Amino acid sequence: MRNTLLILLCLISMGTQAQQLLPPEGSFSKDSVYIGELVRYTLVHRHPAAQEVILPDSSHNFAPFELVRQDYFPTITRAGISTDSTVYTLRTFDTSPVQLLELPAIVLQGKDTLQVVSPMQKVVLRQLVKQVDTPLQLRTQTNLAPVEERFDWPILLIWIVTILALVTLIWLIFGQTIKIKYQLYRLRKDHLYFNSRYNSHVDRFVKTGVPTSMEKAVALWKNYLTKLERSAINSFTTKEIVEYYNDDEQVNVALRLCDKAIYGNVTAEPDQETNQALSMLRRFARSRYKTHREITGNARNKQ
Repeated sequence: MRNTLLILLCLISMGTQAQQLLPPEGSFSKDSVYIGELVRYTLVHRHPAAQEVILPDSSHNFAPFELVRQDYFPTITRAGISTDSTVYTLRTFDTSPVQLLELPAIVLQGKDTLQVVSPMQKVVLRQLVKQVDTPLQLRTQTNLAPVEERFDWPILLIWIVTILALVTLIWLIFGQTIKIKYQLYRLRKDHLYFNSRYNSHVDRFVKTGVPTSMEKAVALWKNYLTKLERSAINSFTTKEIVEYYNDDEQVNVALRLCDKAIYGNVTAEPDQETNQALSMLRRFARSRYKTHREITGNARNKQ
């Protein structure tokens, strides 16, 4: 008698639980689809608010469909009944004429889980080619067809634009520094070249005493200062050069001694005065070089 009573209580409990676990409702947004066409499947599950329910996510197997996107909606509870819903965007590449799908809802009950499955829903696969008049001939062996090689102009354009953008960015960030470093490099190179040529003319004058060598040395000195000062010093007279340098005594004495030796034909061989004049011009050129180098370096430090 006791056993019979227990069996009846279990049956009543199971019946009550089964009534509470209603299956979810699923439906497709259309009755038929093409291969690869997107179709939406809506799954709605209503259950008592006290139950905790989980609907399928991307880890679920939607075969014969593939999951493209999943859109959840917030749970709505009214009069003790909660409604969970989600929309699955699917597509199929299966060639079966009819595509079937059922999805479960997982109900959590303590440490146990129960699944309630939605009724089976179907869509019909639309056939683009309904009939083939002649059987398709399949080749068992195929040879590779030669393909004309074409230059990838878009890739070249992308590389050009990328390089130009990179160069522009580098110039915007480091352009002024690069410019100043190049100016310092040119100043040093021009001064070394001037020193080499100037010393060569002076040595030739010291050895031979020919005024032409002194004349070439002075002309080289004027041309160097013309480039250094960015002024037409090589077209100035001695008086104008002295005035340009604010009546510098060193320039005045050196140029007048050189003019005396070149145009006055006073000496036919080097003496102490002419050697001193040429040395004074060399020192003055070095002084102007250092001044311009300091000006350029200060502009770099102000950045």
